Amino acid sequence: MHLWLQQGTYNRLFVPLLVLVLAVASLRYYLLIDAETREAHQRQQIVLTQTTHYLTTRITELNRSGADADILRIFEQELHATPELAGIYWSADQQNVETHQQPQASHASISAHGVNAATAPENPPTWFAQLIKLPPLRLQTTVALAHGQTGKLRIDANAAPAMYLIWKKVQQQLLISGFLLMVIFSLLALIVRANAKTLAQLVAANHRFQHGEYSVRMEVGGTSEGRALSSTFNSMAAEVEQLVTSLRVSQAEQNEQLHFTWQLLTALPIPIFFKDRHGICRGVNVAWTHMFGMSAQHAVGRPMQEILPLIEQISHNLHTQKDTPPAQQLVLEMNVPTADKELDVIYYEATYTSVDGKPSGVIGALVDISERKQMQADLAEEKERVETTLDSIGDAVISTDIDGRILTLNRVARQLTGWNRDEAKNLLLNEVFELSDPEQHGLFLAFLHNIEWQSSTYQANNQALLCRNGKHLDINFTAAPIRQADGTHRGCVLIFRDLSEQRQLLRQISWQAGHDILTGLANRNSLTIHFQNAISIARQQNTFLAVCLLDLDHFQAVNEQYGQEFADKLLQRVARRLERSVGEGNLIARLGGDEFVVLLQNQNDLAEVDKNLVLLLAELAQPYQIEQRKTIMSASIGVAIYPRDEQSPDALLRFADQAMYQAKISGRNKYHLFDAQRDQEVRTHHNQRVRISEALQNNEFILYFQPKVDMRRGRVIGMEALLRWDHPERGVLGPMEFLPLIEQTDLIIEVGEWVMRKSLAYLQEWIAAGHQWVVSVNIAARHFQCHDFLEKLREILSAYPDLPAQSLEIEILESAAIQDIQYVHEVMLAAQQLGVRFALDDFGTGYSSLSYLKRLPANTLKIDQSFIRDMLDDQDDLALIGAIIGLARAFKREVIAEGVETTEHGVALMRLGCDLAQGFGIARPMPAHQVLAWAQGYLVPAAWQTVVVH
Repeated sequence: MHLWLQQGTYNRLFVPLLVLVLAVASLRYYLLIDAETREAHQRQQIVLTQTTHYLTTRITELNRSGADADILRIFEQELHATPELAGIYWSADQQNVETHQQPQASHASISAHGVNAATAPENPPTWFAQLIKLPPLRLQTTVALAHGQTGKLRIDANAAPAMYLIWKKVQQQLLISGFLLMVIFSLLALIVRANAKTLAQLVAANHRFQHGEYSVRMEVGGTSEGRALSSTFNSMAAEVEQLVTSLRVSQAEQNEQLHFTWQLLTALPIPIFFKDRHGICRGVNVAWTHMFGMSAQHAVGRPMQEILPLIEQISHNLHTQKDTPPAQQLVLEMNVPTADKELDVIYYEATYTSVDGKPSGVIGALVDISERKQMQADLAEEKERVETTLDSIGDAVISTDIDGRILTLNRVARQLTGWNRDEAKNLLLNEVFELSDPEQHGLFLAFLHNIEWQSSTYQANNQALLCRNGKHLDINFTAAPIRQADGTHRGCVLIFRDLSEQRQLLRQISWQAGHDILTGLANRNSLTIHFQNAISIARQQNTFLAVCLLDLDHFQAVNEQYGQEFADKLLQRVARRLERSVGEGNLIARLGGDEFVVLLQNQNDLAEVDKNLVLLLAELAQPYQIEQRKTIMSASIGVAIYPRDEQSPDALLRFADQAMYQAKISGRNKYHLFDAQRDQEVRTHHNQRVRISEALQNNEFILYFQPKVDMRRGRVIGMEALLRWDHPERGVLGPMEFLPLIEQTDLIIEVGEWVMRKSLAYLQEWIAAGHQWVVSVNIAARHFQCHDFLEKLREILSAYPDLPAQSLEIEILESAAIQDIQYVHEVMLAAQQLGVRFALDDFGTGYSSLSYLKRLPANTLKIDQSFIRDMLDDQDDLALIGAIIGLARAFKREVIAEGVETTEHGVALMRLGCDLAQGFGIARPMPAHQVLAWAQGYLVPAAWQTVVVH
C-alpha cells in the first residue's frame, strides 16, 4: 500500500482504469465470440439438414442404372451453391460417388456475403482458429431406393466460411473499442494536466509556509478543483498565522507566571522537587537542598532513582500495579535518609500536565513528621499497656467520654456483651449495657445522667445483663466517674463480673453427681436412688418391674479399630436409641463401659416384657452411621423380674447379670430371662471352666476335619481341624457350646496348643500315606497374643521334625488380628520365617480396612460362609465375593471360600476366579479315622471341570 501511494497521479489513475477496461473488454469479446460460434453452429446444422432433404429427393428420382454422372453433377452444383459444405459422399450397390468443395467456392461465397474476395484473406489467423475451436459437423442418412434397395448419403460441413465471418465481426468491434479508449484516456490526461499546475503552486506555497512565511498565499484560478484547493490553503494559512501570533503572546504571559510560581515554591519551607515523565529531576527548591545536603545544580538533570531511590521505587511499584487505577495524586508515609539522619516523612506526589492535559511529569513534596510520630508511638505504647492490662483481668471494663459514649471495651466486656470494639465505639453506654430489670436499669440511667455531680460509686449485685444475642447473664457491677487532677469530670468507668459460669458450675456438679457425663444417662448412684422407688411403685400397683442389664456385643473390637472417640460417639447413639425405645417413665442408667441398665416399669405380664425386649433389640441392631462409617452393633440383655425373682435391687442386678451371660453364650443379640429354679441347676462360670479343664485332662476333646479342595484341578489340598467335645453325658458338642466360656482365660491357650499337636500328629500319618496336605488350625486372639506364642510354636514344630513347617496353617479371625496390629504383624512375620502359613478367617465380616490388610502378611483369605450361602440369589453377596477375590488378587493372596453347599456354588466361585473351597457340598466335618477313606473315594463334580473364568 505504501509503495502504491508513492506512485504518480498518472500511474494511480490510468493503471487501474486500464486494467478495468481490459477486464470488461475481455468479458465482452468472450461473450461475443461465444454467441457467434453458437450461431454459426446452428447455421451449419440448418444447411446440412436442408441439403440432405434436397439430395435425398433428387437421388430417389435418379434411381436408375448408370446415373452416377447425374448424381455427381448434382453434388457439384450443390457444393458450388452452398460454400458451407465441405464434401458429399454417396454409396449404393457398388456405386460410390463423392465430391469436395474447391477453395474458389469458399471465396465466392464470402464475396457473396459482402466481402471483396480479392482482398479477403483465405483464412483467419491461426491463433484465432485455435481459440474458436468450431467443431466440424457431419450428417449421414440412409436413402430408400426402388426394389427395396438402400443407399448411404454423408454430407460434411465446411467451418472456414463461418470462422472467417466470426473473425471479421471481432475485427470490427476491436476497431470501435480502440477508438473509444483513445478518446477517454485523452480527456482524462487533459484534466490531470490542469490539476497538476495547481498542485505545483501548492507545493511551492507550502515550502515557503514551512520556512516561516506565514503571510504567503496562493493565486486563485484554473479549474474549479484548483480554485477550491487554493481558497482552502489561503484560509488555513490565515488561521495559522493568527494562531501563531496568539501563542507568542500567551507564551510571554506563561513565562511570567512560571517565574512567579518558582519564586513561590522556593520560598516554601517544605522540600519540593520536580521530575519529568522519564524520571529526570528538573528542579528542587531551597528547603530540599537543605534537607538532603545537595545543591540544585548537582540534582537537576540526574535520574530521581539515583537521588531518592526508595521513594522512586515505591512510586514506580504503585503506578505499575495491575489492580491499582492510575492516580493523579499519591500520599505515602515512609522513612527516608537525609543529609545527617533518617526522618519520618509524609510524601506527597502529584502529576502536572501540559496545556492539552497530558501528563508531563511529577511534583513531589516531603513533610517531616518525625516528632509527631514519636509522640504517637509513645501514646500508642501507653494505650497498648493499658488495654493489655485491662484484657488480662477477669472482669469486664467499659469506659466512656464526658457525653457517655463508649471509648474502650476490654476483652471480657466484648465477650459478655457481644459487641466488638469498632461497633460499640461512640455508642451510648446504655445501648451496650442494658439490665433486664427495668427498675434497676432506670436507677442506673439516673446515676449516669447525674454522674458529673456524683462523689461515690454505684454498685449493684445479682443483676441480669441483657446481651446482644438476647441471652441473660447474671452479673455484679460497679460504676464510677472519671475525673482529672483538678476534679473535672471526663467520663465514666463501668466494671462488671459474670456470675453465670459460677452458677452453672454448681448446677453441673449437682447434675454430674447423678448422671453419666458421656451419655447423659443416669449413673450408678442415681440408679440406686431410683431402683428402690421403682420397686415401691411395682409393689403398690401390683405390676412387674423388669430389670434389664444390657451389654454391647463386640464393642471392644470397635473401640480398638476406630478409636476411643468413635466408640464414645457410638455409646451416645446407643443411649439415644434406648431413650426412644423405652420411652419416658422408665429409667436408663449406664454402669460403665458398654453396660447399661433399663428399668421397665408398669409391665402387666411377661408377654409385655418379651414384646418390649424384642423391640429394644431390633432398635439397637439397626446400622449406626458415624463419621461416614456404617457400623452394626447388637446387644445381649439379661432380665430379672420383680417380684418373681427377688426383692432387693442388688440381687435383681446380680440375677440380670447372670442372665445376660447366658444370652452371650447363646449366640449374642438376644435377651435371656433369669430363672431362679434353673439357675440352681446351671453351673457357675467358674464351675463350667473347671469342667472344661477336666475334659482337656481326660482326653474328652476330639478333632474333626473338613477337607479343602482345588475345584479346578479336582484334588484335595488340605484339612481344617475342628474341635469337638465328646461329652460323656451330652454327647459330641460343638465348639460354641464351651469355647465362649474360656476364650478370655488362659485355658484357651492350653486347648489351642493341644489342637496344634494333635493336628500335626494326624498330618504325619496322612503324609506317610502319600498325601501332601496342609492342615489348618484356628487360634484364638488371646492365644495368638500370648507373649510366648512363638516359643511354644517352635517347641510344637520341633516335636515333628519330619513334617515341613509350611504344612501347618494358622487361621486367625480379623477381629483378633487388629487388636494389636503391630504386634500381630511382627508375630506373623516371625512365624512365617519358621515356614508356617497364615489365613484370615471369616474375611469380610470383621472391621478390617485395606490398610490393615496391607500390614497383615497373611497367605490366604477365607471368604465367610455367610456370603457364600446366598450368593446364587443375592447379587449383593455375589458382588462382595467378587470384590474380595479381586482384593486378594491385588494383594497377591490366595483365597478360599467356606460354606460351599452345592455344585452350583462351586461353579459360580470358579467363574469369579476362586478355585479353592470347603463346605458341606464337598464333605461334612469327619473324624480323623475317616479322612483317608474319604480322600481315596473323592470324585470332583463334572460341572467343575469345564468352568471358564469370566
